[in-house]
Amino acid sequence: MGKAKVTANPGESVVYIERVFDAPRDKVFAAMTQKEKVAKWWVGPGYDVTVEELDAREGGRWRYVQDKGDQKIAFFGVFHEVSPERTIQTFEFDGMPERGHVSMDKAELIEEDGKTKLFITSTYFSVADRDGMLASGMEEGMNHTYDTLEQLLKDEA
Repeated sequence: MGKAKVTANPGESVVYIERVFDAPRDKVFAAMTQKEKVAKWWVGPGYDVTVEELDAREGGRWRYVQDKGDQKIAFFGVFHEVSPERTIQTFEFDGMPERGHVSMDKAELIEEDGKTKLFITSTYFSVADRDGMLASGMEEGMNHTYDTLEQLLKDEA
């Protein structure tokens, strides 16, 4: 359904992301919270992914490792709220130059006419942290994973 719209307003430590998927909310939610499904789509271009941990419940942890030959990068966090309507979790990326660049991500899934709008608000501790994430290739990797998710949802239809 096209690329994600990414908005990062000057001076704010927040990134807003919007993407529409051509699938009902329950299918999108399942693809985002079930280990075997996440392993099929949460992968950057040219990488393999291992879902080391995915416990999609309040207090549960998640950790995904992407591997491209000699390069391994990990993404991980803790779930604070999990429901088909809204998921809140921390997000940390080992690929940043220094550890500790944590964001709090709120993902809302809104269904309308059989399609699901994903709206994410990622809040960082500082504008510098947010800008570091944006400079890391976040948008390209995210769009690749969302394109792969869209294909998975289509294949499962």
